[in-house]
Amino acid sequence: MLGAVIREYIATAEPVASAQLVRGYRLDVSPATVRNELAALEDAGLLTHPHTSSGRVPTDLGYRYFIETLMPIPSLRADEQVTVSHQFQQALQDTAAWLRVAASSLARLTAEASIVTPPASKRTTLRHVEVVPIQERRVLLVAVADGGAVRQQVLELGTAATPEQLRTLSSRLTESLGGATATKVHEAAAAEKGADADITRALARILDEYDTVRAREVYVDGFQNILAKPEFAESDRSRAMLSLFEDHTRLSEILPLDLGDGEVHITIGREHRHESLRDCSLVIGRYGASGDVVGLVGVVGPTRMDYARSIGAVRYVGSLMSDLVRVMEGR
Repeated sequence: MLGAVIREYIATAEPVASAQLVRGYRLDVSPATVRNELAALEDAGLLTHPHTSSGRVPTDLGYRYFIETLMPIPSLRADEQVTVSHQFQQALQDTAAWLRVAASSLARLTAEASIVTPPASKRTTLRHVEVVPIQERRVLLVAVADGGAVRQQVLELGTAATPEQLRTLSSRLTESLGGATATKVHEAAAAEKGADADITRALARILDEYDTVRAREVYVDGFQNILAKPEFAESDRSRAMLSLFEDHTRLSEILPLDLGDGEVHITIGREHRHESLRDCSLVIGRYGASGDVVGLVGVVGPTRMDYARSIGAVRYVGSLMSDLVRVMEGR
């Protein structure tokens, strides 16, 4: 009976009455019998009713019980998996592109809003360095960080450097600082001289800046899906959600700090710390090539979301992104 109420409420966004269940599920009992069952579920804290004479709606506890006990196995159709996989393959060599694909795919598959963070370790680590000569004292510094992210900067050197010197420096920095964080690169810069010092200090600054930007970097899509839900027809609610999605620093704060491998973390309604999400649920999973390089992928919507579909979409998109990170890491 709880599963029937939740399925009806997810589909209609209207309180579910006993007569509606008798008709819709062709129950061989009277509406009065169903009302008694619904009252028992309400006494157990799994259902509630907005008004005395209205039907029932699920509570946060009711959704939690449904997810853990009654929900069908989460999955996507085979044709949907093929479509999403093809879109990711088109963006294979561009980290930003496949983050956008992930966000747009989740929003489309779930009809909710999506949240995706880039793959990252707690601190950015360096993978590869290339210094390309432009003019006698001008060079292009290319830094490849964990997850395949590429950062470039044009530098004016204090002293001239030959192309051969720049090639040698590129190889030396890649070999000696591969896997290093900004702190270690700063330490290495202190031991360098001349143009080598200019370039190594610039490399450290790139990693510092990337750490700062990435800490608040969040890709989102499908916010219009939330605004279309009847739960957010009130202007105050829609403005609160818009404010949250426009502030990526606040948005990143709603994400869980730690998830185990393969887990999908679900936060429902009043389980959220943030007041603006008390009418919403968050389905979030992790992806990555190792325990050190991970990102998060998930969806946000009203507590009346289709949890099985959301969980299935998050799991599948997360698995594709893990594969892409492994490719970018050369595994």
